[in-house]
Amino acid sequence: MKPDLLTLLKTLQLSLENGKSITNALMLMQGITTDKSEQRTYGQITKAIQEGASFSKSIEKHLSPSPDIIQFISMAEKGGSFVKTLKSVVNYLEIKNRFYQESSDKIALPLIYFTLTSVIVIGIRFFAIPFHLKEASTYDPKIQAVIADHLQTAQNLSDILFGLLILFAIYFFIVMVALFNYTGALQGLAKRYASLFPISSKIIGYFEKFMLLSLLSEMLKNGVSLKISFKAAAYSTLIPSISKQFNTVLVRLSRGEKHFWEIDFFEPIEQSLLAGAGNITQLGDMLGQFSDRSRLNALTAATSFFRIITIMAILLLAFAVFVEFFTIVLTQVLIQQEFINAADHA
Repeated sequence: MKPDLLTLLKTLQLSLENGKSITNALMLMQGITTDKSEQRTYGQITKAIQEGASFSKSIEKHLSPSPDIIQFISMAEKGGSFVKTLKSVVNYLEIKNRFYQESSDKIALPLIYFTLTSVIVIGIRFFAIPFHLKEASTYDPKIQAVIADHLQTAQNLSDILFGLLILFAIYFFIVMVALFNYTGALQGLAKRYASLFPISSKIIGYFEKFMLLSLLSEMLKNGVSLKISFKAAAYSTLIPSISKQFNTVLVRLSRGEKHFWEIDFFEPIEQSLLAGAGNITQLGDMLGQFSDRSRLNALTAATSFFRIITIMAILLLAFAVFVEFFTIVLTQVLIQQEFINAADHA
């Protein structure tokens, strides 16, 4: 198990504030932890730094955090107070983790319903239907034909159920990876696909905006220049359209244009407010407020998404119970009825 990034950075921040070096702080953490995997990771990071690698490159290699964290830390290494910036990174991570916590509470129910539906589908397809077909093979050919026709209908229903389950489960897990996965390549791919689907496109848009505005706000309040901040944000985002807009901002900043914020990323009301920003610190405060607004919008959209997914998962489970009833109970009723009919004809 790898060390928790937030815990690592918090401990590192406290150690640096008390006069320790980065390597001393890492060795201290390595000595304190009892987890062998964590000890190994701390040792690898320490060794990499001692061999001349930067802290950002070392944790990128051995912890694989999201691109925004790497950009933030690398900016701290290039200038300004590293400890002060590290504190901002910790604050930024805490905001991210709070969003994850608030969203992850809504994941449990859909997962339970999808799992139960999957178990029922597997039971029907691989156990119930083959069992009844095998049992029917010992009956009279006429009864066998009726049962086989009934079970074929059950098979068709289970196929429809299986298709719907796969469709909604894939949709659900793509959004989950886009929101909660920390691996850059996989999360970037998931975000691109989630941006194409209804409802999830809004969640991803608000979520990415919340992340980037938090990053920009913390960097600007920490004294990082506008150009470097937007450059870091452009490299951090995993959505090409947003990256392209931020590159447009960078071009405008290099030309000395004042209204650099006039891009689709910022809503009209946000653009109007940004026009009144008097200095970089005030701009950073405004972006922090926009970030909080985007977080609330993302949570609202996520709540709607999870509510719809939960309802669909319940409906799928209800459909699965019906198919199970159709396959098991009605097959037995049909067998008994055919036996009665055969006896009457005899």
